[in-house]
Amino acid sequence: MGFQFSLATLLRLREIAEDREERHLAQILSQIARTRLSLRECQTQNMNLIRAREGQIRRQLSGAQLQITYNQLRSLELMQKEIQDQLDKLEVVRDQQMKTYEAAHRDREALSQIREKQLQHFRYEQSRREQSTMDDTFASRRIRR
Repeated sequence: MGFQFSLATLLRLREIAEDREERHLAQILSQIARTRLSLRECQTQNMNLIRAREGQIRRQLSGAQLQITYNQLRSLELMQKEIQDQLDKLEVVRDQQMKTYEAAHRDREALSQIREKQLQHFRYEQSRREQSTMDDTFASRRIRR
């Protein structure tokens, strides 16, 4: 008779739950990476626009052109703030998902440890039975002689 873990179905469900939470965490981390990239691109555009504005100020330009540049800077700053807010929200979601994943991991790990202990106990008992059978066989052969 082979080893059968009575909670095998529950362990499989916990493994599935852990995998699902890990994938969800990976998606959130991917979103954070994309958002950070967007933020850096926005900051780069902002810096380039500031440099261009400084160049325009040295040359004599109309007030309308300076106003356009100012409006572009303001739009970029607003976009940058929105992206930063989104990043902050994603980091909160990441922290929550990390806790959820860690809980799922602990649950699965606890069942895995129970399974491992039961397997060790099964192997120990199986070894004891085999040794007992061998002892009985040896004793019966010795008695026959």
